[in-house]
Amino acid sequence: MEIDGNHLNIIKQMKPNQIYSHLKGQNAKTLTKNFSALAILQLLRYFIPLIVLPYVTPIIGLEHFGEIAIATSFTLIVQVFVNYSFSFMGARDIARNRENKEKVSEIVSKTLFAYIGIYLVMIILSSFIIFFIPKFRSIWLLISINLLTPIFSAIVCEWFFQGVEKMHNITIVNTLSRVLFLVLVFVLIKKEDDYILFPVCEVLGHILAGMYSIVMITTKYKCNIRFPGFNAILDYIKQGKDIFLNQSCVLLFNRLPNILLGNISGSSAAGLYHAAFRLQDAGYHGVDTLNRTFFPFLARRMDKHKAYRRINLTFAFFIAAVLFVFAPFFVRLLYAPDFAPAVKLLRILSLSILFLGISSAYGVNHLLLIGKEKLVRNITFCVTGGGLLLLVGMIHWLDETGAAITMVIVNATFALSYFIAAKREKHKDTVLNHN
Repeated sequence: MEIDGNHLNIIKQMKPNQIYSHLKGQNAKTLTKNFSALAILQLLRYFIPLIVLPYVTPIIGLEHFGEIAIATSFTLIVQVFVNYSFSFMGARDIARNRENKEKVSEIVSKTLFAYIGIYLVMIILSSFIIFFIPKFRSIWLLISINLLTPIFSAIVCEWFFQGVEKMHNITIVNTLSRVLFLVLVFVLIKKEDDYILFPVCEVLGHILAGMYSIVMITTKYKCNIRFPGFNAILDYIKQGKDIFLNQSCVLLFNRLPNILLGNISGSSAAGLYHAAFRLQDAGYHGVDTLNRTFFPFLARRMDKHKAYRRINLTFAFFIAAVLFVFAPFFVRLLYAPDFAPAVKLLRILSLSILFLGISSAYGVNHLLLIGKEKLVRNITFCVTGGGLLLLVGMIHWLDETGAAITMVIVNATFALSYFIAAKREKHKDTVLNHN
């Protein structure tokens, strides 16, 4: 929380109990403001695309929807590598140095140029993968258009606004970009062959949001973006190695079902799973909004973790229950009749939201903030390694249903592992303080 000169003079005139109440109120105000901004942002990002589904899916059909799902999943895997651990590192480092303008400029510069470097490497690798895998080669144009998304999504710099706790600054531009996407979909997609234009609409929205964010960072926040040098970029990438390994395993695992289903069970199976997963993902990001709002605050005030945890778990349970109970309604509302089997998949996947909420509370927003990156990495490797073997077997056995069941089992295992690890670390601290 920044305190300017006038604010400081007011605080100096207060009594001790008044100061505490005032600062407590300021923290609550900041959290509420940032939660509201993030909630609107997530609503735009995950719910506006859902609005177009009743219009798009009857036109393009289940098969083309499945192809879009495979291309999107491939792009999201590339985006995991492009994002590296910069969303976490950037938000954390800026939150801790936001009053030092020179340091903030240094962090922004290193982060943006590291994004660009990794993106160029991933584009080269992706070209080889598309060429050698028949399923990807058959939808190469869809994938190529989608691959423009990671770099423009990166330069939106949400991590910067999260770090300075001013998320409302990019809510307007994201509103414009999502409205642009909405309009373009209804204007451009008129027949089945227009499915190729769906990712074009997405990319144009990301370009608008990215360019606006860069202008805001350099003008309003006076960040001097300059090339920091190859050594500085490489050092910054090395710093995020453990965090990247932690996060990438989970994110990659979440994107694998569509890729495996597309290659093992076909585009229709991938389309059904993706239809259910989009709804589950939208629900989870409502919970993730809360987690991201509290992240920079907990980086400064870990003593408030218990209160955050209660709010987080209550909200996660509520979202999971709503999706489970109203799954038939949501699927009928948003998809064409041939997507009906997605109801069962959505009910299965909705259970993951509660487990993901527990994982966030005890993993990213606890263990990582107290410096236990390697512990989280070890848990991540073990769970995702076993989960990958289970996923392949379950898809061969039960197709899209097997994929959904596997995701719930893996997320439940993560939740239990992080919970046990966090309790053990707390017990260690208690013993050390007692001694």
